[in-house]
Formats: sequence, structure tokens, C-alpha cells
Amino acid sequence: MAPHYFAGRDPHNNIIFVQRPAHVDFELMRMNNATIEDLLLHYVYVIQYCWNIMEPAPDAIMTNVLDMRGSSFRQMSNSEYIEFGKRFVSMMSANYPGRSYKTLIINAPTWINVLYKIFKPMLRESTRQKIIILKAGEEQDTALKFYLGDALPDDLLSAGGSQKDKKDMGTRYYVPLEEEEQ
Repeated sequence: MAPHYFAGRDPHNNIIFVQRPAHVDFELMRMNNATIEDLLLHYVYVIQYCWNIMEPAPDAIMTNVLDMRGSSFRQMSNSEYIEFGKRFVSMMSANYPGRSYKTLIINAPTWINVLYKIFKPMLRESTRQKIIILKAGEEQDTALKFYLGDALPDDLLSAGGSQKDKKDMGTRYYVPLEEEEQ
């Protein structure tokens, strides 16, 4: 329903958390009798796992990567998507302030600045200063190599990953319920 994974550690030993918001599937969520609240609780579980099991130090921080590949303005203007995004940003800001080293928004479409203006007022100033928006290409790949170091997954690179990886992006991190039952 919401593809994400921990990719390793950046050069500063911070956990790297990759998310693919363009692949949040509300139809799949409904087919599995899940709600936006369930999706938010899942993220709480994942983040709590991160801070209690993977990196329990109270001052630990992470590098977030939001891969926008595959996103469309039509999708991002969907009221359900916007509602989830607002609640997610609000929840993270209220419960995990100061836990971010950097947030890299990669493969950013040209309209991302419009979307960012919606979420920007909900962010603390310190959080806004940690956000870096990058468009696909050589400059983005250089920035990813700098911020993620050896833990950089190939499928995040503009020229990296196989064509199959790009086609299936977002589907390899979860198995829909109907496919499990077959």
C-alpha cells in the first residue's frame, strides 16, 4: 500500500529511509479493508521499530529519501492523497521533531513546488532547512552519492537499475492480499 524500506546508513552513520509516495495505493488499501488511519499507524510502527530496535540512541537521526518517480499532478491533487500527506507530515513533525538529518525529494516533477507550498506551513523552520528538492539527472545522482554514500541503492540513480526495476518500482516492497491468497 505504501512502499518504503531502510536502505542502510549514510556516511554519517544515519539510517536511510526510502519512501515512494507516488506508489501509495488507496485502492489496494480499501481492497484490504485498511484505512488512512491504519496506514498512519503502520508508519508509526515502522518509525518506532527504527528508533527502538535499529537505532535506539535518543539523539539518532535519519536521512529520508522521497522518490517521486512515477508521480503525476493529477495523483497529487487527489484529496485522499493530500489528506494522507497532511496527516503524515503533521504526525511526523509532532512526534519525531529533530529526527531528520536531511530529507531528499528526488525525481521531483516540475510542479513539486506547488505541492511543497501546501505542506510547508506544517513544517518547523528547522525541518524546512533540511529539505533538498532534486530533479532527475546528473546533479541529483551526484547529490545522492554525496548524502547516501555506499548505501545508495542503484534504483534511485537516474541512470541506475535495470529496466525491470524501473517498471516494477514500488511493487516489490509489498505483496497485495489478493496475491497472497492464490
